[in-house]
Amino acid sequence: MSTTNTAKRRSARRKAARIVAAVVTSMLLIAAFAALAVVRMPAWLVDGASGALGSSHRIVQERLEAYCPAGMQLPDSTDWGDSGYRVSDGDITTATALAAFGSVYASTSTPLDLSADAKSVALKAPDKPVSRDAMVLRDEGGYSRLLSTNLLEAGDGSGHTGTVVSHASEGDLRGISAATCVTPAMSQSFMLTSTATGTSQQLVLANPSSKSTGVSITVVGSKQTGRMGLSTAGKATVAAGSETVVDLSAAASGQDGVRVTVTSDAVPVAAVVRTTSSSGLTPKGADFAMPAGEAAETNVIPGVAEGDKVTLYLYGEHDGDAELSWATDDGAKAIRKTRVGVDKVSVLDLGKAPAGANGIIVSGEGAAFVASAKAVRSGADGQEDFALLSAVTPSASSAVALADGVDATLVFVNASDDDVTVKLTFMDDTGKAGDERDVTVKAHGTSTVKGEGSAALVSDESGAVSWATRISGGGLDPDKTAGLSVVAPDTLAVREELVRAVPDASIVG
Repeated sequence: MSTTNTAKRRSARRKAARIVAAVVTSMLLIAAFAALAVVRMPAWLVDGASGALGSSHRIVQERLEAYCPAGMQLPDSTDWGDSGYRVSDGDITTATALAAFGSVYASTSTPLDLSADAKSVALKAPDKPVSRDAMVLRDEGGYSRLLSTNLLEAGDGSGHTGTVVSHASEGDLRGISAATCVTPAMSQSFMLTSTATGTSQQLVLANPSSKSTGVSITVVGSKQTGRMGLSTAGKATVAAGSETVVDLSAAASGQDGVRVTVTSDAVPVAAVVRTTSSSGLTPKGADFAMPAGEAAETNVIPGVAEGDKVTLYLYGEHDGDAELSWATDDGAKAIRKTRVGVDKVSVLDLGKAPAGANGIIVSGEGAAFVASAKAVRSGADGQEDFALLSAVTPSASSAVALADGVDATLVFVNASDDDVTVKLTFMDDTGKAGDERDVTVKAHGTSTVKGEGSAALVSDESGAVSWATRISGGGLDPDKTAGLSVVAPDTLAVREELVRAVPDASIVG
């Protein structure tokens, strides 16, 4: 009996010991997990990441899309009132030219409004095409459209471009207006002219996506520093696959110049600004303002010509000094030095462009600015026309489509200290590439070449030459009707990113 009781007591003690050990172990494990949750693993306990198993992926944009606006329009064309005082489009004609270069699989023009009578049309390559040739399309469709291009391989020299040109010898849009096709973006800015009485500036917003988006609009003027309070709402909604027009001259009136920034909430949008001007019943010109580039210490504005009355617009987020020069056939010709205020548009009257002038060079002395210009020419009976010029950033490969029915002059400006030779190739009406020719541009000088065919392609290994296309002609009698416009080329370079993935065990801690 005694032996049996002793055995039972020993068994109970062992059982109790196991229970106590289990409880203590559980508490220790819980404490350890809690510590791991808040304490980083010591580096000496972690294997180093050698990167030997890492990988890289090149992400390339192989589908391009651009919005080409409709031809120039009056802001408020009406059919009421005395016929002698009605505003009128007159005999306006619009021509569109599109071109795709490089390693292109297909390129198509599609109406933005699919319910319209216009149809989708493919750009065509010449018979037996070679790599130097282009796909092209020229028509007289004045409707807004999308230019969509699929690339076989992305890189410099591959891409697309488009130009829309309107011209009239009668009515209130007498002269020439031109725009290039615009790549949609989440944010873009414009440098615009005076918003005084007689000038209309209509911001055209296009949303090519399948999702509606809200757009915020901010304006900086010439008469005070910082953002202006707008007299109308600074927001707009752009439905999917459609356009919205905002009257900027009404929202920010009475300025000598304005900088407008457009920011989309949800999807990229494309934007241009239709600018028209008149004095009573006398037309004073019309043109499209295109999105401005980034601020830079050196801004080159190609496209002016002798006799143009030129106004320069400058904007900087910081104040600073800028040296202004005419770029001429014989080199730079100093204009003057000016002080540019902070967060405010500076408007400078440069007078008439001198003999041999083909561009403007703005050199910031340690400060970066955004620059644009307005060039004006006069016709008969007070009629005028103007071109809105943008600063152009040099690129290794760029191109422009040349519309039918107008004259084109390619204007090259070299802001560097060395003479530079670029390669120029014109495409004929079928897209067949002509002979490559050399164009030499002197240091701080300019060169001009008469345009021909359906498109022009420029290769610049130096990355020093800015160029643009000055448009004239259009059947206008220069003694009666002034007509001019200037368009910048499109860079043929596709956006790409290199993404690297490397194993790193230290992130486990």
